[in-house]
Amino acid sequence: MKRSISLLLLVGMLASMLAACGGGQQAQPTATPQPAAPATAAPAPTAAPTAAPAQVIKIATQSPLSGGQAALGTGLKNGAELAVRQLAGPLEALGFKVELVPFDDQAKPEVGSANAKNIVSDQDILCVVGHLNSGVALASLPDYKNARLPMISPANTNPNITEGGYEVAFRVVGRDDVQGAVAEKFAREELKVKSVYIIHDTTAYGQGVAEFFRKAAEANGLQVLGFEGTEERSDFSAILTPILAANPDLIFFGGIYDQAGPFFRQARDRGITAQFMGPDGLESEELVELAGDAVDKMYYTTVAAPVSQFPDAAKYAQDYQAAYGSPAPAFSAQAYDAAGICLTAIAEAAKAAGGKPTREQVLAAVKALKSYKGITGTYTFSPKGDPNPATYFVLQVNAANWNENKLVTRLEIAPPGEAAAGGTTGGTAEFDLAALAAQLGAVAGRLGTIKIATQGPLSGGQAALGTGMKNAVELAIEQLNAQLSPLGVKFEVVPFDDQAKPEVGSANAKNIVSDQDILCVVGHLNSGVALASLPDYKNARLPMVSPANTNPNITEGGYEVAFRVVGRDDVQGSVAEKFAREELKIKSVYIIHDTTAYGQGVAEFFRKAAEANGIQVLGFEGTEEKSDFSAILTPILAANPDLIFFGGIYDQAGPFFRQARDRGITAQFMGPDGLDSDELVKLAGNAVDKMYYTSVAAPVSQFPKAAKYAQDYQAAYGEGAPPFSAQAFDAANICAAGILSAAITAGGKPTRAQVLEAIRNLPPFPGITGTFKFNAKGDPTTATYFVLRVNAADWNQNELISRLDIAPPQ
Repeated sequence: MKRSISLLLLVGMLASMLAACGGGQQAQPTATPQPAAPATAAPAPTAAPTAAPAQVIKIATQSPLSGGQAALGTGLKNGAELAVRQLAGPLEALGFKVELVPFDDQAKPEVGSANAKNIVSDQDILCVVGHLNSGVALASLPDYKNARLPMISPANTNPNITEGGYEVAFRVVGRDDVQGAVAEKFAREELKVKSVYIIHDTTAYGQGVAEFFRKAAEANGLQVLGFEGTEERSDFSAILTPILAANPDLIFFGGIYDQAGPFFRQARDRGITAQFMGPDGLESEELVELAGDAVDKMYYTTVAAPVSQFPDAAKYAQDYQAAYGSPAPAFSAQAYDAAGICLTAIAEAAKAAGGKPTREQVLAAVKALKSYKGITGTYTFSPKGDPNPATYFVLQVNAANWNENKLVTRLEIAPPGEAAAGGTTGGTAEFDLAALAAQLGAVAGRLGTIKIATQGPLSGGQAALGTGMKNAVELAIEQLNAQLSPLGVKFEVVPFDDQAKPEVGSANAKNIVSDQDILCVVGHLNSGVALASLPDYKNARLPMVSPANTNPNITEGGYEVAFRVVGRDDVQGSVAEKFAREELKIKSVYIIHDTTAYGQGVAEFFRKAAEANGIQVLGFEGTEEKSDFSAILTPILAANPDLIFFGGIYDQAGPFFRQARDRGITAQFMGPDGLDSDELVKLAGNAVDKMYYTSVAAPVSQFPKAAKYAQDYQAAYGEGAPPFSAQAFDAANICAAGILSAAITAGGKPTRAQVLEAIRNLPPFPGITGTFKFNAKGDPTTATYFVLRVNAADWNQNELISRLDIAPPQ
């Protein structure tokens, strides 16, 4: 595991400023530092291949499959194995048989080096996924270099992996010269420590990251009371005695969980009260098994993070659990991506070569990859082989449940000496607030009062979501003002309560457009209210950026001023129907809706898809009833459907679902994102436990870049950020970006029409819930759709079942 601060040019981005089946046979561990006997995990041993050698392509893994670090090493091997099984299709279509060859390096450099010699002697091996330990990788890389055999590492963070001139090394994780500095900065600024005692394991990884922590600490005034290396694994008395005497605020341990666990436990047993911290070598639940409560609430940095922090890895997590009977450990998803990169490069090289490529050709193909979209990120390599950017996390241990470790912060940082890459936009520059602010100059003083209006229900049964949207806009503008105040630029939020009623929204819209200082609107929650308000916005050429409206007519109705950062119901309804048909295996459905543009609309799209795909629609009814659903439930009980789909909002759906269960209806329940509020459980109780719903928003926890936002929201409003609030945060910042861009063009305060044009022409905008670029109609060019399952005991623990990125209908 190995990993350095040119804190991202992503700091220029507004969002930053504001805030990868089946269990194969495991390789047998080597008894001595001799080459580990490779055991193939794919269909059959390779000693007597049945296919022509020229048609066999192998990918090797190297990681510890035995010993104290086998938990992570086996996960790494399993992740690569799963990738080969799932992603080898393009190579198989070219006529090749793809096999994985796992090697046990025992976390020992001499074993890894011996294995490397065996690996390079097998000419069918065209790529290596490994290692876990940087020291083992560094011992193996000379052989890989001599053979021109590319190695893609899912875990090695020592800078020398890519700085050592090996030319064949790539990694999908960050570096320790950044990780160490990130840890030191967090300890100093957030934990407020003044002194630290640093322990390391004497390895290239552990000592390396400890050295970088020390260097940053000394540069920033932290008192380093000790810096010691040890290979001890059982009795740490000799080290703990001076630490106890020194009484540091913090102990930083540079090493791996199998050594750190006993160390931390013994430190607490000795009465040492210092806070604990360490790098991603601690990223395993084995740490808690070894240390117990001694590590509860300690902080650690990581370049990997739990798989749950990567929304695109949700299916991988399910597949891993199904294949191996345990959750996917840290670095396994990165191994899936590393293997995917190997497979992609080999396929590209094979096409170019018109047959089986050489290692040199595969190496060239890896270097030529412009970007690779994996499950843990989109990877672009620097000339040295580092990802640009790389992601660094700070997490806090939950000793009661490792899977519930708390994400504290997430940073995307370019490798040292590199400018941040353009991300996933194929070379198109993203919006850069710092550059924009630098252009304001004298224009700033001519802007005067700039207002952004919000419209959402601040009273009534849907106020929980509406208030969350309003709060998020206020938070965005507060943070933006803090950044721009030196320029004399100030934004003001003007909130309107539309009560979730079209007529109220329409009346509010007339007041909004009459205030010429309002240059953008963030709203609405309800599509029906937005559709009633949009004629006034259109007439005034006033742009509206919606964090929640999903009815297709928002952008298909010819209003010309409407944008949204979420998906559409014609897609959401189809996503829901497909999940119900393919995953829930339902044969019949009864559809209820709330008669609104949103609820009836999504219900209509579900019905259309169901009828097209052979599901029996037993009923389709609309109701405005909110308390006594007897008249509707009686025919549903008689029809006995497999599923009830409710198109509407939680405040009506909750009582409906509760009464349905009380009447003895056993059908499964499902609905769209209008149900996405913990208020649903308050109203329905256990009636909705384990039901499924689709969403274009999902809980804030599903957006890693929104971690700081979630903390800020909790601090400001004393409660968790509700769904759609993070999208409102992004919508507000898009409004602000459009206004400032238009101001520069206008040389002063822009007109609404100028702001509208500026929003249309914004480069990809990096928000906390995604990167947004709008099509000609105002839809995001790619929208995200989720399927989740309710956890009635804790809404924040709702299970992510599926995540799909889909372009809008053409």
